[in-house]
Amino acid sequence: VQGPPPGCRLGPGALYWQKAYSWLLSLLAAQLYRPVLVNPPGSAASEARWQLVLDGEEEMAQAARLAAAQPAICRAHAADPEQPPPTRALLDSFLNHLADAAIRLAAVDGSYALPAGNDPASAWSRALLSPDPTVKANPEQMRHFQSSYNAWIRTLTVAGDKHYRVAFRLEAPPRQAAGRQKPVWQLHYLLQARDDLSLLVPAAEVWQEQSELLARLDRQFRAPRERLLTGLGYAARFFPPIQQSLHQKRPDGASLDTAAAYAFLRDCAPKLQRAGFGLLVPPWWNKPGTHLGVRLILSRENSGSGSNPSKGHLGLENLVRYQWQLSLGETTLSRAEFDALVALKSPLVELRGQWVQLDPEQIEAAIRFWQEQDWSGTLSPQAAIRLAALGAENEHQGLAVEGVELDAWLQAWLGQLKGDERLALLPPPAGLQAQLRPYQLYGYAWLHFARRWGMGVILADDMGLGKTIQTLTLMQQLKEEPGELSAPLLLICPTSVVANWELEAARFTPGLQVMVHHGSDRLRAADFAAAAQGQDLVLTSYALARRDAEILQAVAWSGVVLDEAQNIKNAQTKQARAIRGLSAGFRLALTGTPVENRLVELWSIMQFLNPGFLGSAKQFREQYTLPIEKYGDQGAAARLRQLTRPFLLRRVKTDPDVIQDLPDKQELKVYCQLTTEQATLYETVVRDALMSIEAQVADGIARKGLVLSMLMQLKQICNHPAQYLHEVEAYRPERDRERSGKLARLHDLLDEILARGDRLLIFSQFTEMASLLQQYIQEQFAVPTLYLHGGVPGKKRMQMVTQFQAEDGPPVFLLSLKAGGTGLNLTRANHV
Repeated sequence: VQGPPPGCRLGPGALYWQKAYSWLLSLLAAQLYRPVLVNPPGSAASEARWQLVLDGEEEMAQAARLAAAQPAICRAHAADPEQPPPTRALLDSFLNHLADAAIRLAAVDGSYALPAGNDPASAWSRALLSPDPTVKANPEQMRHFQSSYNAWIRTLTVAGDKHYRVAFRLEAPPRQAAGRQKPVWQLHYLLQARDDLSLLVPAAEVWQEQSELLARLDRQFRAPRERLLTGLGYAARFFPPIQQSLHQKRPDGASLDTAAAYAFLRDCAPKLQRAGFGLLVPPWWNKPGTHLGVRLILSRENSGSGSNPSKGHLGLENLVRYQWQLSLGETTLSRAEFDALVALKSPLVELRGQWVQLDPEQIEAAIRFWQEQDWSGTLSPQAAIRLAALGAENEHQGLAVEGVELDAWLQAWLGQLKGDERLALLPPPAGLQAQLRPYQLYGYAWLHFARRWGMGVILADDMGLGKTIQTLTLMQQLKEEPGELSAPLLLICPTSVVANWELEAARFTPGLQVMVHHGSDRLRAADFAAAAQGQDLVLTSYALARRDAEILQAVAWSGVVLDEAQNIKNAQTKQARAIRGLSAGFRLALTGTPVENRLVELWSIMQFLNPGFLGSAKQFREQYTLPIEKYGDQGAAARLRQLTRPFLLRRVKTDPDVIQDLPDKQELKVYCQLTTEQATLYETVVRDALMSIEAQVADGIARKGLVLSMLMQLKQICNHPAQYLHEVEAYRPERDRERSGKLARLHDLLDEILARGDRLLIFSQFTEMASLLQQYIQEQFAVPTLYLHGGVPGKKRMQMVTQFQAEDGPPVFLLSLKAGGTGLNLTRANHV
């Protein structure tokens, strides 16, 4: 649609018709039109016309919005100024006239072969593609053709007219029926208002109405019984249970077994929906696919040696216990539950009162998992960290790893190692002759913590921040702790700084017995071993670590420290291999540049610190080096950072010396007014529930179930009527905002929060409501909005978290309570 010429401004009427015409073009492109036969008032001849088909929910909603937005100027020149035409009638007339003209214009190029017969059907076809719409045929023949045409049109409008339609509602068996051998589903027949999908008239009420006009609220349903039977007759062609129900005098529904219910949902419902029927199905059917996966539970093997991770040792006798669990969506399955689901041999199964759809391929993968996987056992601390960091990224035997859960002790232990939880600062050892800065005290405590738990780590502080004094402080502390230095420490550094280490040790830790293994007069073989046993610290160079490898490897060191550890960045050199062959109780690497040029340098250092933690060199190259260095894979980079983070402490000179305390958490209760629609639904549910509860006087369990069901429905109504009425597909943010007081208040809050550039998390108990919110926020605020729920695969979850945590990440993150309630670190958000 061309705009106005320069200097000309369009008025509201012209702008409105311009917008309507733009929509018309999209309708024509989607081929939403059909040929019709009309009889204009005052004319004896019939006309062939093209007419738009606006019976889809999206098209009906858009037409309603356009009609409501029509400026009054559009109706100012009506034939009867006292009674201007209705806005919808005027819009329909505009759209249909232009659609008819556009289709005829497209046919003038002569590419369409026109029928040459004299029968009415041929004449009608010619009139559809000719400038003159008059159907030129024998009047008597036209009367017969009109009857055939009317029968054909009825087949196109079996679902209903522009005011109401036939609808089907499938209800799952009640939860109390969980123990029955054959649960019974109910398929209800209804009439549904087109302009208010919450207005439903059950078939039983239709049959009770004797007149040809059924009134509900301010709507009128004309010929409701005829329309209902016509729709059911059409639907019966696709679903035999509907056909069988028509043998009843007044059919109002059908009872189905689970197989039939699944067939209706999978095969019949899509066909009926395409034909224009209304469909109300259980909300879980429209959820993202529920899939089978596994979760990993990690716990401390020996729980009797204290609850504080800062105390004790984690050695070979004190490993981490693991246990795999099978999950279906957000539900953890026992072995007995899984076997029971498999025995049903049905893709639609009930699990703990909820119906879910199963993927046969995932069932087979789960069976293999049960057969081949050790479901419990022990892991080394390094393996536990690897699984804790990457569990949600992996697939195991065809099943997604949904997440890893750590017990409280391991969470605290890993949090302190990664720096998420602040370590308690240790008092400096008595023999230290220096005043440590606060960040150096923390670095010393972190080194002491990692060494206590047998973790090889990297102290990667920026140059000049005191890696040397922090290391010497650790060594002095080990000397002063009884039994900690039963063998000497070995420190390997570049030749140029051997003397400096000797001087620094004498200056800051004069109580350490230091031996320098360097120069041509250095001790050999047995003499060296005997002399080293009487020392606290032995200093040597990288060159001698290679040259005197056999001598150094003959000693069982309490610990090995590498200064300027990038000297072993090439893992294949004799020097790196010799150093990896040293026997050590713990290992420490000091370097300001763990990666100078290539990622393989990091692998080489980590292979010294924690052999095998990053896999073999080949595995590391395939999983990280190639994806990151060659293809710029940010996901792989994020996984590698997450994996190595617990083993690396790095501070730079630009870090603030004093970390300011975070502001106190502020909690604010916001009260929302129910809309009229919400209040009506609320009152109806409460009234019906109380009547049902009173009828269950003797059955306490049933009464409790009814109360819980009522509370769940009331929660849904308070969220939004569209959730309670399962109007996910009909939901339109622009229209439905005012239907919910809660959504309207959230809109105002979002307006303020996003305007400030803040970020927020939104949790919801209901995944269907979260889906509606995601659609609403993205359309109304034009901001990307993440949504994490139980159906999101493990790999995608980590990607979403990484994306939100990024500097330029999306400002809004929606999470279901179960999927997002634990195990996620979302520190970018400042509103929840």
